[in-house]
Amino acid sequence: MLLRATKYDGTAHWIQPFTVVSDDGNLLIARYRARTPIYTSRGEFRSPYDSCVYFWRDRWFNVFRLARPQCSVALWYCNVTTPPVLEGSQLNYVDLDLDVAVRPDGCIELLDSDEFEEHRRQYGYPGYIVDQAKQAAAAVASLAQRGEFPFNDRT
Repeated sequence: MLLRATKYDGTAHWIQPFTVVSDDGNLLIARYRARTPIYTSRGEFRSPYDSCVYFWRDRWFNVFRLARPQCSVALWYCNVTTPPVLEGSQLNYVDLDLDVAVRPDGCIELLDSDEFEEHRRQYGYPGYIVDQAKQAAAAVASLAQRGEFPFNDRT
């Protein structure tokens, strides 16, 4: 299966293959192995991390649990996005620039606020998109603070 993320104007942001582990109709859980090629707007990238990725069809964020091969969790990287849509063998969403990094020691950091503001103006994000993005960043940070799923999943 392929993950295809775009920017708000439809330009490709990244494409990467992954393997679906489970899909209950709302939560799709996928994995990809370290060194798997990820095709980005800046060229090919190969992550050093094995990843377990959580995509909810009704949430404006996803969570990548990153770990080096044969090691414990290094980081949860949370992307603020539109809810994903599965079309055939491709999962699509719009990346809205805001990200939240969650470290195993409990440190939570909001990332890319400047990029969000720049793209908000450049792409003309409607008010509801801005509101949803900010609410999503707060919601994922709150889940992490409380140690709720998927931030308690270290498998």
